[in-house]
Amino acid sequence: MTGPQRVDMLFWALLASLVALVALRQGLLLNSPRKGVADAALLASQAPPAIVIPVAEPELSASTLVPVQADSSVHRSYSDTLDSDDSIYLKLKRRGMSELQIALLNQALLPIFDPARSVRSGDRFSVRVDSSDALIDFRYIRQHKPDKPIVVDRVNDELHARQVVLPVSRRTATVQVVIEDNLANVIDSAGEGDRLTDIIADDIFGAVIDFQKDPRRGDRVSLVFTKEYLDGQFLRYDRVLLASYEGRVVSRHAVYYENPNGEGGYYDNNGASLERLFLLKPLSFRRISSRFNRKRFHPILKRNVPHLGTDYAANHGTEVWATARGLVTMAGRNGGYGKMVEIEHPNGYRSRYAHLSRIRVRKGQHVKQQQIIGHVGATGRATGPHLHYELIQNGRHINPSSVNSRGEGEPLAVHYRDAFYVKRDQLLALLRPRELAGVEVARSP
Repeated sequence: MTGPQRVDMLFWALLASLVALVALRQGLLLNSPRKGVADAALLASQAPPAIVIPVAEPELSASTLVPVQADSSVHRSYSDTLDSDDSIYLKLKRRGMSELQIALLNQALLPIFDPARSVRSGDRFSVRVDSSDALIDFRYIRQHKPDKPIVVDRVNDELHARQVVLPVSRRTATVQVVIEDNLANVIDSAGEGDRLTDIIADDIFGAVIDFQKDPRRGDRVSLVFTKEYLDGQFLRYDRVLLASYEGRVVSRHAVYYENPNGEGGYYDNNGASLERLFLLKPLSFRRISSRFNRKRFHPILKRNVPHLGTDYAANHGTEVWATARGLVTMAGRNGGYGKMVEIEHPNGYRSRYAHLSRIRVRKGQHVKQQQIIGHVGATGRATGPHLHYELIQNGRHINPSSVNSRGEGEPLAVHYRDAFYVKRDQLLALLRPRELAGVEVARSP
């Protein structure tokens, strides 16, 4: 091989290495699902895969994820928190980590954690490097999953990534409160969070109670639920096992039951499912700005125009979900509706979701009940961010709040009912009997 040929080969080899490093840099730099992913993934596919060991490690705890112990091999250690529009790459560069070490870290992370897609504001990490500034270990704690940190360790001069599952403890809690004005406020007064309100209003009673119009002062709410804790700190709500709503307008009771096949759901005291074809609302919200009204005065057109749906006031970007399973027949702009999704459902029903800021489904896609289909916006003829929701049956608009006024849920299979009644009575026993006065409990035959 001649001298010039050898120089050419060295040049192209060096250029290829630089391109690879730039690709890895992009993967850690861009906190966007649409940028930098392809290049980083391509490099990862060309390099030997990191060893991934998804194991539970009971000996670890949240407090061990930021190591500060003295170690003669450690040159420096530090921890940081991601800010809005921040990235792991930028944080590490500001701390003086080399491009090569960041690239090696990115390569180790990619098989189990995508730094370009998965990082969020509020996530925390810690790093240790040796006297030559080579990475010793890296710990990444996601704000929404603190019990499942990402751990990268150097073993025999190679970086190995794994997801650790930290042990959580569960405690059973009860709440018994009386409605003064609304469900959210009374749950808050009991010392619990908004997420518990959302579980009750959206996930459990979302098809059978309209919490915007049904509650009355003096209505009673009784709950049995489990909470998860990590190192003694509250982590999240695990499962609402029993929910009882006793009101002047509506009374509903829900018991969570899971059959031996692992299929679970909420049933009333007699074993009838609380599931219905439609949910009563398409998003988690706190206020209805305009209800279904065939003679409503339009604020923009300044004349009476039938308002054949419901407007939900919500913050820009609030997630919108399908109220029933079905087929997406339209996903795009539609005149005054702005960005809109239309879904075709069984029994001649169609639902529409208008003024969206972003659409997350496509025409021809099948969706499940409560699947996210878009985000609240103000596109089209809208005075501010809100969702306009319509329900149509056989070509005629109907009031969404009345869709489930008739019909009962599917009953639990006969051969599961005895076990269900036992479970129900065990949960009821956790509440004081005097607080349950008036709750009609069916007895097993």
